[in-house]
Amino acid sequence: MIRVLIVDDHPLVRRGLARLLSRAGMEPVGEAANGEEGLRLARELEPDVVLWDLAMPGGGLGALEGLRGAAPGARVLVLTALDDPLLAREAARAGATGFLAKTCPPEELIAAVRACARGTHYFPRLPCLSPREEEVLAFLSQGLSNREIAARLGVSVKTVESHLEKLKGKLGCASTAELRARALRRPG
Repeated sequence: MIRVLIVDDHPLVRRGLARLLSRAGMEPVGEAANGEEGLRLARELEPDVVLWDLAMPGGGLGALEGLRGAAPGARVLVLTALDDPLLAREAARAGATGFLAKTCPPEELIAAVRACARGTHYFPRLPCLSPREEEVLAFLSQGLSNREIAARLGVSVKTVESHLEKLKGKLGCASTAELRARALRRPG
């Protein structure tokens, strides 16, 4: 039986998830309302999977890295209202085994928990970026202009604009301004 710790600051969400997991034959072993409590319970309860909300007190990406140290045997499935592929990528870098939006169907959540418990990564919308797109995105997150990015990469501004167009498509941004705003909000 898969043992799951639920870490979310909303009691209704925690209880609903516990009921859903129980009905699917999993064992909710504990609930925490913030990151600090989640770390403590993960260490004490040694769950197979931790459902972890990022947008809660003490629940950001830094705490996710701490969780990996507190419960190294647990797989972490980020379950958040922040449905953002950039955030999913950062969660993966911080050690998450999976990432789902809270708008997902219950069946997908159950499938994701099972996949994570097996050690299989579950990132259904994680975009695949080329190394150059990664560089452009990193420079965007530093607030550099197209001209500054072009100078750093040794390419033309037109080439940078081409990379920005590809990034907008891959990351679901309607405009370059939205892409820049999301890149600037990237953690770390």
